[in-house]
Amino acid sequence: MSLVQEQNKRAHIALNRFGLGAKPGGILRIRVDAKAALEAELNNPDIALINRPSLPAYAEACRVVHTNGEDALKERELTARIAQHLIPEIGFVERLVLFFSNHFSMSVDKDGAIRATIGQLEREVIRAKILGSFPAMLIDVMRHPAMLRYLDNDSSIGPKSVAGRNWGAGLNHNLAREIFELHTLGVNGGYTEQDIGALARALTGWSFVRGWEADGKYNGGNQWNRGRFIYRNNWHEPGSRVILGRTYPSGGESQCRSVLGILGRHPATAQFIAFKLIRHFITENVTPEMVTPVAQAFRNSGGSIKATAQALIDLPEAWELPLQKLRTPYELQIAEMRALNRDYPPDQRWPFNAALDALRHAPWLHQTPDGYTDEDAYWMGADAMRIRLETAQLNAQSLLQLAPVDATPAQLADRLFATAISAESRSAIVNTPNKQYGLTMLFMIPEFQRR
Repeated sequence: MSLVQEQNKRAHIALNRFGLGAKPGGILRIRVDAKAALEAELNNPDIALINRPSLPAYAEACRVVHTNGEDALKERELTARIAQHLIPEIGFVERLVLFFSNHFSMSVDKDGAIRATIGQLEREVIRAKILGSFPAMLIDVMRHPAMLRYLDNDSSIGPKSVAGRNWGAGLNHNLAREIFELHTLGVNGGYTEQDIGALARALTGWSFVRGWEADGKYNGGNQWNRGRFIYRNNWHEPGSRVILGRTYPSGGESQCRSVLGILGRHPATAQFIAFKLIRHFITENVTPEMVTPVAQAFRNSGGSIKATAQALIDLPEAWELPLQKLRTPYELQIAEMRALNRDYPPDQRWPFNAALDALRHAPWLHQTPDGYTDEDAYWMGADAMRIRLETAQLNAQSLLQLAPVDATPAQLADRLFATAISAESRSAIVNTPNKQYGLTMLFMIPEFQRR
């Protein structure tokens, strides 16, 4: 393999394994040092930020909770999210945003509090901390009204608290269980049912102001704090907690903050996050040899996501293994838009939405808290490739209608892949009867479908 071919191969890996798909000419722009191009994104502290004055900050988004504006705000946030995906050359940090958004998965179907604030959560918590501290991100996500509502902690009351003794309301274990199982240590992380119960008690009092509380001025609610996090001390289970063998003294809200800070840096959390990142970005056949250096970077840095991502791209397997993982449907739609430098106007986004509905990957709509899977088998169901073909045809037609493309499909393929495309794939594109069919074939070749 010549030097140019090797450079093109590594650039193709950077753009597709770690990014959101090439823009025309992108493979040539980064091929001199593809890894350095990834590192440049990691070293840009503002690369993930969405600065749109029209989008609400936390307090303003919370005021939309349990009003008629929830769905409209969700759509505005999704529009800004998609537009941001199209900006960076590679989109490595964008992929990290999507990974951690899915790590803390929620469904907007559950409640209006989630519909109103999930976009703000992703934009001002996950994006703001994506190159920073995982423990800090964990704490802020758990204190957010969207997560508190999604996993029912907003109504969890300690049995021995003032409110519990007066009302007899119950303790809810949902959030505590998922913090251990999905967000930190993982299902085999060494915690017990007693640890879950202790964390659930530490979480009592962590709630948000529901619409009816704001409207009626109940439980400390008013129109100023509508939808926002509230710590209700009279709901908090008094006493110290023992979790994973460590004692946490009484301390109200700070007690659970301390627990989450420890869990966010725990060695089992490092192993779990490292495993998930490797499975997401590189291969489903994850080995201990791959996990060890990535988990070590997480531990040594106190849970720095940037340091962990650097260790991920330092793995030899990141550049040696073939691109076999199937693009998720959402990433596939974004890659098609990036390939043509096109974005659907919000009122014309139905092809994008229809494709994701058909392929079971609509954003912020996975019903269970485990998030969308990274296993190819899920995306390769009986009708999956037929639907991928149909949605590729739909997008080719719809994106061409937005504006003409100044290249033939074969020329576009060359601009996207250079020598990283196989002769068979290029021939399949060349031998199509017109531009729409050519673009459909481009979207279906292995180099486009796999990452």
